[in-house]
Amino acid sequence: MNVRTRILKIAKKKFLKNGFYKVSMDSLVKELRTSKSSLYNHFSSKDELVKAVIDQLNIDINSALDEIVNNDKLSFKGKLIEVSEFTKNLLSNVSEEFLKDLEINTPDIWDYYQQTRIERINNYYRKLFVNGVEEGILRDDININVVLTVYMNLMELPLKTQYQEFLGLDNQNIYELTTDIFLNGIIKK
Repeated sequence: MNVRTRILKIAKKKFLKNGFYKVSMDSLVKELRTSKSSLYNHFSSKDELVKAVIDQLNIDINSALDEIVNNDKLSFKGKLIEVSEFTKNLLSNVSEEFLKDLEINTPDIWDYYQQTRIERINNYYRKLFVNGVEEGILRDDININVVLTVYMNLMELPLKTQYQEFLGLDNQNIYELTTDIFLNGIIKK
């Protein structure tokens, strides 16, 4: 594994767990057993490293979603379960500190992450919801763009610390509850 890949791997692990504000470049150097100059040869600043971690995270997420959504062996319901489990596991590995650091300390990177998240939802979830309509599981009389917009806004809830604090729930529980309401509604059957 080359030095850049090692740096990204360790930074991603530490940032997602602790947030990046609390992780010093010195602590990364120590864990990597390399020099500060070697670290800065690959990433000129902490912000550049954070952006690279976000890029790697996006690659990982998109790859997993692509594999699930394009799996012809799974039905819509199977894909939905797989996507939900993947997202729940992802959220369990992303600390509230990391999300708060992004939003507060690096608003440009937060905006970039949000834009890539919206593109991901528009791409993969559109395919998923269209598949649900084609299989007759989802209603075909609703504008898919409205469905995606509602979903995108609901999926904001687990990412915002103010909602976590207001609801007294962690991001994983918020995701599960909002997904349930989105898919099953609030009216008794």
